Amino acid sequence: MVRTLYFSESESQDFKESLNHRRVNSQYLGDDALTLESLSEIPGVGEKVKEALIEHFGSETLALKVIHDSRVDLVAAVPGIGSRQAVNLVKGAFEKEFGASSNMLLRSQDIRKIYESSLDIIRSYANTTYAKDKLFLYFPLPPEKLAVILERQKYFADAAQMARQLTNDQREKLRNLLSQVRGLYRRVKPRRLEGRVIITNDENVFDNLIKDGVDRWCPVYLISEGENAADYAQGYDLVLYISPLGIYDESIDLLDNVEILGKDWSIEDVLPEKTVSFYSRNYRVIDASCQIVEAFNEIPTNDSVTTFTSGLDFDKLTKVGEILRNLDENGDLTTGIDAELDRYRNAVKLFPTAVAETESWLNEEITSRISKSKVTLGGQQIISILQSADMEGADGGALRNMLPAEIVETFTTTVQEAEDKLVQMLGLTAREADWVTGIISEDIVLPIEMVPNQINDLEDKLRRIFADKQLRLIKKLANELDELKEAVTQAVQTLLEFDLFLAVGLFSTDYELHTPEISLEYTGVGVQGATNLFLTESHLKGRHSAVEPIDYAIGKTPYQPAGTNGENCAILSGANSGGKTTTIQTLAQIVVLAQSGLPVPAKKAYLPVFEELYFFYKSRGMVSAGAFETTLKQFADIVVSDKAKLALFDEVEAITEPGSAANVIAGLIEILQSDSKTSTVLCSHLAREINEVTNAPIRVDGIEARGLDENLELIVDRTPKFGILARSTPELIVERLSKLAKSPKKEVYMKILENLTRVRSK
Repeated sequence: MVRTLYFSESESQDFKESLNHRRVNSQYLGDDALTLESLSEIPGVGEKVKEALIEHFGSETLALKVIHDSRVDLVAAVPGIGSRQAVNLVKGAFEKEFGASSNMLLRSQDIRKIYESSLDIIRSYANTTYAKDKLFLYFPLPPEKLAVILERQKYFADAAQMARQLTNDQREKLRNLLSQVRGLYRRVKPRRLEGRVIITNDENVFDNLIKDGVDRWCPVYLISEGENAADYAQGYDLVLYISPLGIYDESIDLLDNVEILGKDWSIEDVLPEKTVSFYSRNYRVIDASCQIVEAFNEIPTNDSVTTFTSGLDFDKLTKVGEILRNLDENGDLTTGIDAELDRYRNAVKLFPTAVAETESWLNEEITSRISKSKVTLGGQQIISILQSADMEGADGGALRNMLPAEIVETFTTTVQEAEDKLVQMLGLTAREADWVTGIISEDIVLPIEMVPNQINDLEDKLRRIFADKQLRLIKKLANELDELKEAVTQAVQTLLEFDLFLAVGLFSTDYELHTPEISLEYTGVGVQGATNLFLTESHLKGRHSAVEPIDYAIGKTPYQPAGTNGENCAILSGANSGGKTTTIQTLAQIVVLAQSGLPVPAKKAYLPVFEELYFFYKSRGMVSAGAFETTLKQFADIVVSDKAKLALFDEVEAITEPGSAANVIAGLIEILQSDSKTSTVLCSHLAREINEVTNAPIRVDGIEARGLDENLELIVDRTPKFGILARSTPELIVERLSKLAKSPKKEVYMKILENLTRVRSK
């Protein structure tokens, strides 16, 4: 069965070597050795998928290597496996080998959404499908992978350093060129080559030609004993005869368009277009890659950038770029490479038109000249004689003797001029001008005609010469390109990896990210100058003003602001729309990015490596009894877990009726607070009520609105005040509504505000 990739033995070896040359994957995803021994060990790989992978790549070993190297693009090219399934297969294999998975740490649906949404922002900076897909492998890692986290940090810090030094022009140029890069198509797409035939008298040669798919490009014939090769060669511009033993029938000697190949023949000798086709099918990718290499000379450098440049052979890629200018996207030779080739190409292309125009001009010119002649016999009479002679089949030679010498001279002179005209139109040299002699009939008749056999012979000669010159030049380019193939393969893979590197660098630059400080000695999270990714994204799109940075701390870290004492549990209180949810969402973003080895949206950030991460958004209204039970079970899972964890809750009081919510939350907090390995922040409007029903000391932080500005917007200090219960100030919102409303609604808001103020004063 023919494999989908159509790898020859040499191509398969080349592919394996190109994969073995890759260094970036192991360097930045950890140095774990390839441990999977079978595709069946990968989650999601059943017998059907396994068979498809093996058939496509040719062996299970090669399929495993492709997956191990995170080549999502190559896996997605397997028939029957889509892009999303390819991501899942590669991710599943990676997690299996790596000994960690995203779900190990991301323990609630809401924290997974925060991680995925954060990752989507980074993926929007990637220009290639490869980088977009591979970013899925950068998920939060557990404590035992701290070394990998720190290695990634250094890598992406280099990415940020490089990206910050890029000019806008460099940035746009890189992104524009990288958008044209993708994984190389290694399957060659055959196209029919007109005018070429391959003949052999050797069965083994014939079998090899068929095996390599040469017959999909041009006719391939096996000559049996007693057959004449010339019979198979008729009508072709170029005949390639392969005879390993040097024996062939004499009929082939009668042809002037045959190239004899002996025992040392190769596929490249008879079909150099196959090598060229790899480049033509990947023309834009390779061309863009060569241009990016030129841009690399101006890119700011550091250790990681040097790793990329070491994977690029600048001299060879420059050579590839020069050669590509000689080819178009179909793999055909462009004009301007060789003047002689262009001359014959043009002659072949113009031949039918040139012949037709020459014949038309000749007859019009002879008719015109004879009409103006002043011989005794009227010119029009002569024309009538000539025309009737043609119709009646009269002997043109006899007419030559009957007609006046002046008329015969007119014929001879005009025919010579027509031949010269044809020579000029076809671009033939003085030596080649003889090829045209005799192409016009010598018979003196009207209309005068071209000699069909002579026309065909001339056209065949031009086509044969062009085909021969074209093949020789394509062979030369194919040989050069074949030697450069490994450099191209390595360069494209390097640039695909660079796209991921650049994406994180640009993301880090635009969102003003920094490398966090991670230590297993810390028990909580401390952030200074932190911003929310989702708000920053909205700001960068022009939807609102700049995001106000915040500071916050929970647990023991080097950042211990006044009002804190390393508490591992806190209630965050404050006004509606004050930023409570945004604060804990920002903490979640920082932790998931940090444990993925990525930079974070904070000027300074300190955290450990948590084993579990939880986040719960507030419920939309009071939940049902069944949902309440499910929620309590989730909370119980958090409480009983003895792993280091971060738990963030957003107004969980909505899980039950107001009278019971404070007691439920108090019980949850009392247990979480007693676990030194757990850091908990809980947003709530019930801070006072919770304090009243628990004996455990609980730190309460507050985000408080101070009033309304001139636009009647809340004035809020977004950074929480530590150890201070913030008043939830609904009266400010009611005051705002009362000032904006007109009667009779204004009176309603004023009455509500009066009651709120009276209650607050008590």
